[in-house]
Amino acid sequence: MKRGLVSWEKSELPPEELATRLAHVHTVARNERVDALVLYSDVWRSNDARYLSNYMPYWNRAFVVVPRDGKPILLCSLSPRVYPWIKTVTVHETIIASPSPPAALFKLCVEHGWSRVGVCDLEGLPADLHAELTSRDLDLVDIPRNEIRPAPTDVEVRMHARAARMAREVLGQELSAAAGQTDHELTGRLERLLRRAGAEDVVILVSAGQGAPVPAWGAAVGPHTSVVVAIEYNGHWAKVTRNVAGVTSTLPPARGGLKELREILSGPYSWENVDNSQTRAVVSLQLEIRARNQRLYYGDTCLQGREGLHVL
Repeated sequence: MKRGLVSWEKSELPPEELATRLAHVHTVARNERVDALVLYSDVWRSNDARYLSNYMPYWNRAFVVVPRDGKPILLCSLSPRVYPWIKTVTVHETIIASPSPPAALFKLCVEHGWSRVGVCDLEGLPADLHAELTSRDLDLVDIPRNEIRPAPTDVEVRMHARAARMAREVLGQELSAAAGQTDHELTGRLERLLRRAGAEDVVILVSAGQGAPVPAWGAAVGPHTSVVVAIEYNGHWAKVTRNVAGVTSTLPPARGGLKELREILSGPYSWENVDNSQTRAVVSLQLEIRARNQRLYYGDTCLQGREGLHVL
Protein backbone atom coordinates (compact mmCIF):
# COMPACT_ATOMS: atom_id res chain seq x y z
CA MET A 1 0.00 0.00 0.00
CA LYS A 2 1.18 3.51 -0.75
CA ARG A 3 0.29 4.79 2.70
CA GLY A 4 0.91 1.84 5.00
CA LEU A 5 -0.76 1.87 8.42
CA VAL A 6 -2.32 5.25 9.17
CA SER A 7 -2.28 6.30 12.80
CA TRP A 8 -2.23 9.56 14.78
CA GLU A 9 0.91 10.15 16.82
CA LYS A 10 -0.30 12.95 19.06
CA SER A 11 3.14 13.73 20.43
CA GLU A 12 4.12 14.75 16.87
CA LEU A 13 0.82 16.37 15.91
CA PRO A 14 -0.91 17.61 19.08
CA PRO A 15 -4.69 18.13 19.01
CA GLU A 16 -3.99 21.74 20.03
CA GLU A 17 -2.18 22.30 16.74
CA LEU A 18 -5.22 21.15 14.76
CA ALA A 19 -7.46 23.34 16.93
CA THR A 20 -5.29 26.35 16.05
CA ARG A 21 -5.52 25.53 12.34
CA LEU A 22 -9.30 25.18 12.57
CA ALA A 23 -9.57 28.54 14.33
CA HIS A 24 -7.58 30.11 11.49
CA VAL A 25 -9.96 28.60 8.88
CA HIS A 26 -12.91 29.98 10.84
CA THR A 27 -11.28 33.42 10.63
CA VAL A 28 -10.80 33.02 6.87
CA ALA A 29 -14.48 32.04 6.50
CA ARG A 30 -15.61 35.12 8.43
CA ASN A 31 -13.28 37.42 6.49
CA GLU A 32 -14.52 36.02 3.18
CA ARG A 33 -18.15 36.20 4.40
CA VAL A 34 -18.87 32.57 3.51
CA ASP A 35 -21.19 30.25 5.43
CA ALA A 36 -18.79 27.32 5.15
CA LEU A 37 -15.44 26.49 3.63
CA VAL A 38 -14.68 23.29 1.67
CA LEU A 39 -11.39 21.46 1.21
CA TYR A 40 -11.05 18.68 -1.37
CA SER A 41 -9.15 15.44 -0.79
CA ASP A 42 -8.11 12.44 -2.84
CA VAL A 43 -5.10 10.13 -2.76
CA TRP A 44 -3.09 12.51 -4.95
CA ARG A 45 -4.17 15.73 -3.23
CA SER A 46 -4.80 14.73 0.36
CA ASN A 47 -2.65 17.22 2.24
CA ASP A 48 -5.12 20.14 2.42
CA ALA A 49 -7.66 18.05 4.30
CA ARG A 50 -4.93 16.34 6.26
CA TYR A 51 -3.54 19.70 7.36
CA LEU A 52 -6.88 20.65 8.85
CA SER A 53 -8.26 17.42 10.30
CA ASN A 54 -5.58 14.71 9.88
CA TYR A 55 -7.89 12.88 7.44
CA MET A 56 -5.90 11.07 4.78
CA PRO A 57 -7.57 8.47 2.55
CA TYR A 58 -6.21 5.39 0.84
CA TRP A 59 -8.22 5.73 -2.42
CA ASN A 60 -11.20 8.03 -2.08
CA ARG A 61 -12.57 11.43 -2.94
CA ALA A 62 -13.86 13.51 -0.07
CA PHE A 63 -14.83 17.00 1.03
CA VAL A 64 -13.99 18.43 4.42
CA VAL A 65 -16.69 21.03 5.11
CA VAL A 66 -15.99 23.63 7.79
CA PRO A 67 -19.03 25.64 8.92
CA ARG A 68 -18.07 29.23 9.68
CA ASP A 69 -18.19 28.62 13.44
CA GLY A 70 -18.49 24.84 13.61
CA LYS A 71 -16.56 21.60 13.62
CA PRO A 72 -15.39 20.08 10.33
CA ILE A 73 -17.72 17.60 8.64
CA LEU A 74 -16.35 14.81 6.45
CA LEU A 75 -18.21 13.86 3.24
CA CYS A 76 -16.77 10.68 1.74
CA SER A 77 -17.73 7.47 -0.03
CA LEU A 78 -15.74 5.12 2.15
CA SER A 79 -17.71 2.30 3.75
CA PRO A 80 -19.28 3.19 7.12
CA ARG A 81 -17.43 0.21 8.59
CA VAL A 82 -14.24 2.32 8.63
CA TYR A 83 -15.83 5.37 10.28
CA PRO A 84 -14.89 4.29 13.82
CA TRP A 85 -11.27 4.04 12.65
CA ILE A 86 -11.46 7.46 10.93
CA LYS A 87 -12.67 9.01 14.18
CA THR A 88 -9.62 7.64 16.03
CA VAL A 89 -7.11 9.24 13.64
CA THR A 90 -8.86 12.55 12.82
CA VAL A 91 -10.81 15.34 14.53
CA HIS A 92 -13.98 14.38 12.65
CA GLU A 93 -17.01 13.63 14.79
CA THR A 94 -19.55 13.85 11.92
CA ILE A 95 -19.01 11.70 8.82
CA ILE A 96 -21.59 11.59 6.03
CA ALA A 97 -21.47 8.76 3.51
CA SER A 98 -22.02 9.80 -0.08
CA PRO A 99 -20.82 8.53 -3.46
CA SER A 100 -20.97 12.16 -4.62
CA PRO A 101 -19.37 14.76 -2.31
CA PRO A 102 -20.95 17.66 -4.29
CA ALA A 103 -24.44 16.16 -3.88
CA ALA A 104 -23.85 15.76 -0.15
CA LEU A 105 -22.60 19.35 0.05
CA PHE A 106 -25.71 20.68 -1.72
CA LYS A 107 -27.87 18.78 0.78
CA LEU A 108 -25.94 20.30 3.70
CA CYS A 109 -26.41 23.78 2.22
CA VAL A 110 -30.17 23.28 2.05
CA GLU A 111 -30.35 21.87 5.59
CA HIS A 112 -28.27 24.71 7.10
CA GLY A 113 -29.44 27.54 4.85
CA TRP A 114 -25.99 28.17 3.40
CA SER A 115 -25.99 30.30 0.25
CA ARG A 116 -22.32 31.35 -0.03
CA VAL A 117 -19.58 28.71 0.23
CA GLY A 118 -15.82 29.03 -0.05
CA VAL A 119 -13.86 26.29 -1.83
CA CYS A 120 -10.12 25.99 -1.35
CA ASP A 121 -8.54 26.15 -4.84
CA LEU A 122 -11.88 25.87 -6.62
CA GLU A 123 -10.31 26.24 -10.06
CA GLY A 124 -7.88 23.42 -9.29
CA LEU A 125 -10.58 20.79 -8.66
CA PRO A 126 -10.92 17.83 -11.04
CA ALA A 127 -13.03 18.89 -14.04
CA ASP A 128 -16.03 16.67 -13.26
CA LEU A 129 -16.28 17.88 -9.65
CA HIS A 130 -15.86 21.50 -10.73
CA ALA A 131 -18.64 21.10 -13.30
CA GLU A 132 -20.99 19.50 -10.76
CA LEU A 133 -20.31 22.13 -8.08
CA THR A 134 -20.84 25.05 -10.45
CA SER A 135 -24.02 23.58 -11.97
CA ARG A 136 -26.21 24.73 -9.08
CA ASP A 137 -27.38 28.14 -7.96
CA LEU A 138 -24.83 28.37 -5.15
CA ASP A 139 -22.49 31.32 -4.67
CA LEU A 140 -18.99 29.80 -4.70
CA VAL A 141 -15.87 31.71 -3.64
CA ASP A 142 -12.43 30.50 -4.72
CA ILE A 143 -10.18 30.59 -1.64
CA PRO A 144 -6.42 30.50 -2.43
CA ARG A 145 -4.61 27.70 -0.66
CA ASN A 146 -2.09 30.09 0.89
CA GLU A 147 -4.96 31.67 2.83
CA ILE A 148 -5.74 28.29 4.37
CA ARG A 149 -2.11 27.30 4.91
CA PRO A 150 0.09 30.31 5.74
CA ALA A 151 3.77 30.07 6.78
CA PRO A 152 4.67 26.65 8.26
CA THR A 153 4.27 26.28 12.02
CA ASP A 154 6.91 24.82 14.32
CA VAL A 155 5.03 21.50 14.28
CA GLU A 156 5.23 21.36 10.48
CA VAL A 157 8.91 22.31 10.47
CA ARG A 158 9.67 19.47 12.88
CA MET A 159 7.88 17.01 10.58
CA HIS A 160 9.96 18.16 7.59
CA ALA A 161 13.10 17.92 9.75
CA ARG A 162 12.30 14.35 10.79
CA ALA A 163 11.78 13.37 7.14
CA ALA A 164 15.12 14.96 6.25
CA ARG A 165 16.95 13.14 9.06
CA MET A 166 15.40 9.85 7.93
CA ALA A 167 16.57 10.40 4.33
CA ARG A 168 20.01 11.56 5.46
CA GLU A 169 20.64 8.58 7.71
CA VAL A 170 19.49 5.91 5.26
CA LEU A 171 21.25 7.51 2.29
CA GLY A 172 24.54 7.93 4.16
CA GLN A 173 24.43 4.36 5.43
CA GLU A 174 23.73 2.82 2.04
CA LEU A 175 26.05 4.99 -0.06
CA SER A 176 29.01 4.02 2.12
CA ALA A 177 28.43 0.36 1.19
CA ALA A 178 27.22 0.82 -2.40
CA ALA A 179 30.42 -0.25 -4.22
CA GLY A 180 29.77 -3.16 -6.56
CA GLN A 181 26.02 -2.59 -6.73
CA THR A 182 23.94 -1.39 -9.64
CA ASP A 183 21.79 1.70 -9.22
CA HIS A 184 18.73 -0.60 -9.38
CA GLU A 185 20.00 -2.54 -6.35
CA LEU A 186 20.88 0.63 -4.47
CA THR A 187 17.54 2.35 -5.07
CA GLY A 188 15.68 -0.83 -4.13
CA ARG A 189 17.51 -1.03 -0.80
CA LEU A 190 16.96 2.68 -0.16
CA GLU A 191 13.22 2.48 -0.79
CA ARG A 192 12.77 -0.60 1.38
CA LEU A 193 14.62 0.97 4.32
CA LEU A 194 12.87 4.33 3.98
CA ARG A 195 9.40 2.79 3.83
CA ARG A 196 10.17 0.60 6.83
CA ALA A 197 11.28 3.74 8.66
CA GLY A 198 7.88 5.36 8.00
CA ALA A 199 8.11 7.11 4.63
CA GLU A 200 4.75 7.23 2.84
CA ASP A 201 6.13 8.11 -0.55
CA VAL A 202 9.64 7.77 -1.98
CA VAL A 203 11.22 9.19 -5.16
CA ILE A 204 14.84 8.31 -5.93
CA LEU A 205 16.96 9.68 -8.80
CA VAL A 206 20.54 8.83 -9.73
CA SER A 207 23.34 10.55 -11.67
CA ALA A 208 26.46 8.75 -12.90
CA GLY A 209 28.33 12.05 -13.16
CA GLN A 210 27.60 12.87 -16.79
CA GLY A 211 24.16 14.44 -16.47
CA ALA A 212 21.31 15.42 -14.21
CA PRO A 213 19.77 12.82 -11.85
CA VAL A 214 17.23 10.50 -13.50
CA PRO A 215 15.48 7.24 -12.53
CA ALA A 216 17.81 4.27 -12.11
CA TRP A 217 18.66 2.53 -15.39
CA GLY A 218 21.02 -0.31 -14.38
CA ALA A 219 24.36 1.51 -14.24
CA ALA A 220 27.11 0.46 -11.83
CA VAL A 221 27.52 2.66 -8.75
CA GLY A 222 30.86 4.43 -9.03
CA PRO A 223 32.88 7.30 -7.50
CA HIS A 224 30.92 9.91 -9.47
CA THR A 225 27.47 8.59 -8.55
CA SER A 226 25.04 11.01 -6.87
CA VAL A 227 21.69 10.01 -5.41
CA VAL A 228 18.65 12.24 -4.80
CA VAL A 229 16.12 11.01 -2.23
CA ALA A 230 12.76 12.76 -1.82
CA ILE A 231 10.43 11.32 0.81
CA GLU A 232 7.06 12.15 2.33
CA TYR A 233 6.58 11.60 6.05
CA ASN A 234 3.13 12.29 7.54
CA GLY A 235 2.34 14.60 4.65
CA HIS A 236 5.63 16.54 4.88
CA TRP A 237 8.29 16.29 2.18
CA ALA A 238 12.07 16.39 2.43
CA LYS A 239 14.76 16.11 -0.23
CA VAL A 240 18.36 15.08 0.41
CA THR A 241 21.16 14.56 -2.14
CA ARG A 242 24.56 12.98 -1.54
CA ASN A 243 27.39 11.67 -3.73
CA VAL A 244 29.74 8.70 -3.36
CA ALA A 245 32.79 10.99 -3.60
CA GLY A 246 31.70 12.79 -0.42
CA VAL A 247 31.85 16.25 -1.99
CA THR A 248 29.81 18.74 0.05
CA SER A 249 29.10 22.44 0.21
CA THR A 250 27.71 24.97 2.61
CA LEU A 251 24.01 25.67 2.08
CA PRO A 252 23.63 28.23 0.65
CA PRO A 253 26.99 27.82 -1.13
CA ALA A 254 29.79 30.09 0.09
CA ARG A 255 31.33 30.33 -3.38
CA GLY A 256 29.55 31.47 -6.50
CA GLY A 257 29.26 29.70 -9.80
CA LEU A 258 27.42 26.63 -8.55
CA LYS A 259 24.23 25.72 -10.34
CA GLU A 260 21.42 25.89 -7.79
CA LEU A 261 17.82 24.64 -7.67
CA ARG A 262 15.60 25.84 -4.84
CA GLU A 263 12.08 24.39 -4.46
CA ILE A 264 9.42 25.06 -1.85
CA LEU A 265 8.28 22.08 0.22
CA SER A 266 5.85 23.81 2.59
CA GLY A 267 3.88 25.98 0.18
CA PRO A 268 0.41 25.53 -1.30
CA TYR A 269 1.97 23.47 -4.10
CA SER A 270 5.13 21.55 -3.25
CA TRP A 271 8.11 21.43 -5.64
CA GLU A 272 7.58 24.86 -7.15
CA ASN A 273 10.46 27.29 -7.47
CA VAL A 274 10.86 29.64 -4.54
CA ASP A 275 12.64 32.96 -4.23
CA ASN A 276 14.33 34.67 -1.31
CA SER A 277 11.38 37.02 -0.72
CA GLN A 278 9.38 34.43 1.23
CA THR A 279 9.91 35.17 4.89
CA ARG A 280 9.40 31.62 6.21
CA ALA A 281 9.32 28.42 4.21
CA VAL A 282 10.74 24.91 4.17
CA VAL A 283 12.74 24.54 0.97
CA SER A 284 14.88 22.05 -0.89
CA LEU A 285 18.26 23.46 -1.97
CA GLN A 286 20.14 21.32 -4.51
CA LEU A 287 23.56 22.10 -6.01
CA GLU A 288 25.43 20.89 -9.08
CA ILE A 289 29.17 20.85 -8.36
CA ARG A 290 31.62 20.43 -11.25
CA ALA A 291 34.69 18.31 -10.46
CA ARG A 292 37.13 17.24 -13.21
CA ASN A 293 34.49 17.29 -15.93
CA GLN A 294 32.10 15.34 -13.74
CA ARG A 295 28.82 16.58 -12.31
CA LEU A 296 28.34 15.83 -8.64
CA TYR A 297 25.18 16.70 -6.76
CA TYR A 298 24.65 17.72 -3.17
CA GLY A 299 21.64 19.15 -1.38
CA ASP A 300 19.38 19.15 1.65
CA THR A 301 16.16 20.37 3.23
CA CYS A 302 16.37 23.82 4.80
CA LEU A 303 14.30 26.38 6.68
CA GLN A 304 14.29 29.76 4.95
CA GLY A 305 13.49 32.73 7.15
CA ARG A 306 14.31 36.34 7.85
CA GLU A 307 17.57 35.29 9.44
CA GLY A 308 18.66 33.37 6.36
CA LEU A 309 18.79 29.70 5.46
CA HIS A 310 19.76 26.75 7.65
CA VAL A 311 19.65 23.00 7.21
CA LEU A 312 16.91 21.24 9.19
